[in-house]
Amino acid sequence: MTTIIEKDVSIDDFIENLVSSPPQSPKSLHLEIKTEDYENMFQVLVEIFTKSMKYLYGDPRGRVDLDKMSQTVLDTMSEYYQSFGYHIYVDKIEGANITSYGATEKNPVNENDLKAQCLKIQTKDNMYVIYFDRMAEN
Repeated sequence: MTTIIEKDVSIDDFIENLVSSPPQSPKSLHLEIKTEDYENMFQVLVEIFTKSMKYLYGDPRGRVDLDKMSQTVLDTMSEYYQSFGYHIYVDKIEGANITSYGATEKNPVNENDLKAQCLKIQTKDNMYVIYFDRMAEN
């Protein structure tokens, strides 16, 4: 396993290393988030998502149009997260219709889980709910 985040490596260095090549195999990179507090862990994962999306899919001003995201983009982001041992879930809410990428009703959310933390983004046409979970230990 390759250790990417250590005491002297910034989150920005981790992100640059992560997105500078295609996604690696699941759990092949080591990301150590030095907290068990789910809110702080969530904030780190949101920062990785935001900066990675800007780097990979942003316009010259760094803006990303979520409404134009394809399934391929979401699959690629999922592969990046899996490479360091996490799942990313994106629910797209269009009026009364919800499209879930990675989430199922078979996965109940306990309020003390990382999945209970979510980022809600409202665009002109849709609402996006983004949340994360650790991959199961093998």
